[in-house]
Amino acid sequence: MELLRFTFAQIEAFACVCETGTLTQAAKKLKKDRTTVSELLDYLEVDLGYRLFDRSTRPLTLTPQGQLLYRQARLFLHEAEAFSRIARQIPDSIETHLTLCYDLFTPRALLLRLAEQLQAQHIQLDMIACERVQAEQWLDEGSVDVALFQAMNRSVNDHLHWRAVGSVSLAVYARKGYFAKQPASLLHLASRPQLMPFRDLPPSLAGRLRIADSLIHVNEISLLEGLLQAGAGWAFLPDHFTADRLEGVMRVNTEMGDNGLTHPLVALWKPGVVNGPLLAQVLAALEEEI
Repeated sequence: MELLRFTFAQIEAFACVCETGTLTQAAKKLKKDRTTVSELLDYLEVDLGYRLFDRSTRPLTLTPQGQLLYRQARLFLHEAEAFSRIARQIPDSIETHLTLCYDLFTPRALLLRLAEQLQAQHIQLDMIACERVQAEQWLDEGSVDVALFQAMNRSVNDHLHWRAVGSVSLAVYARKGYFAKQPASLLHLASRPQLMPFRDLPPSLAGRLRIADSLIHVNEISLLEGLLQAGAGWAFLPDHFTADRLEGVMRVNTEMGDNGLTHPLVALWKPGVVNGPLLAQVLAALEEEI
């Protein structure tokens, strides 16, 4: 490929003088001084080896060679303008892809709002439901980018960072009549099977969520809802589940009242997997939506 001997500024100055007829008008249009425009033309003509303008006329007139070259210059400038438009649009057209893990307690409406907000920022969000142990392993491996889970009142491993981004409210739900007397005491709760939406409950989380001696583990939402309706046990669930919308299921008043029935949500990530500005965008969106 032959090296280009001409600059964009030379071709632009040439076309502008062709269209305005004078160096002075071209300089105003290009926002350059007249001497600069004149030198651009002079150097272009030197490189080409022939004259582009008859400088004895006012306004300047093109030589035959200049007329032929002007058409090519105008085509070149149109292509350059198209290139510039495309170049400016590229950052807005490329989507960043992120993967977020969450558990059964994460509000689904929150996830939908988060995905919508990030999409508007050209960040595509994949969402995978799993338990926290699995999420921490995937974060360590770098196969997922961010996780959103209940706080566990313990430090995460040395490889991961976390930030509190909000909280969820919890309440007791059961089939109507499951507890004969309300408010239900802790003794009554402990004596009946508790539906637990986790397969493996870490000790720190068990201290907050486990009340009953007998647990029935079920981490699939529709199955948990079916067991609630069937009266197979009671469940300590987030309010955003709206479990009392289910036929025959109600929110149970307990002697605990609402005291202590909120639980923090934390975002987890492995430093270096997601670049700093992008991570800041995701965390800001989470904090805004929760």
